[in-house]
Amino acid sequence: MVFNLFSKKQSKANNRFLADQRGQQAIARIQKLNLPAELKQQLIDADVFDIWFSDKDLAPLAEIMQEHDDEKIVYAAIGINVKSKNVMLVCTNQRLIILSKKILSKEQALVIPLKQIKSVVLHNSIVYDELTLINGDEILRINAINKVAAPILAKNIKKYSKLAQNDSSALDEQVEQVKKLKELLDQGILTKAEFEAKKKQILGL
Repeated sequence: MVFNLFSKKQSKANNRFLADQRGQQAIARIQKLNLPAELKQQLIDADVFDIWFSDKDLAPLAEIMQEHDDEKIVYAAIGINVKSKNVMLVCTNQRLIILSKKILSKEQALVIPLKQIKSVVLHNSIVYDELTLINGDEILRINAINKVAAPILAKNIKKYSKLAQNDSSALDEQVEQVKKLKELLDQGILTKAEFEAKKKQILGL
């Protein structure tokens, strides 16, 4: 019993040491990348360590991230798609960006709004993990993901896709309420001033 407790403590200590070493090595690699300082800091803050794509591979990321001012990277990891090509999955607070290894593929980056992802399933194996995503009517499978990175990536995709879907549902509800108010305005039940006041209240303006 004492031996088992000692073994568990030693194992946890070893894991912490390996995690610290891995983190320091990842920070050094990220800082050398030819990316905007803000993106490099986001990767570091997200504790991304599974990153060995080149500057050329990551070049589209900077362009894509410029499309939304309030978008930020929450996690990233590397895997292999069904075409046996290396891909990097970058989960932001709004989208899932999938970059292909340029030396193997001329494919453009695949960008999926998180509100479109309906299911995230993590499959465990002995050496690597596999991720299955349902994007609308499509099924996306990525395998050979690092066993430490995979559950973190899956957790973040689930979290932010749910938030995106909730935001979308709330917006749809607001639009419907405004439409009903417009009908009352057109029928003469509400004045223009009343309509504008209630619309601002619904939209939180």
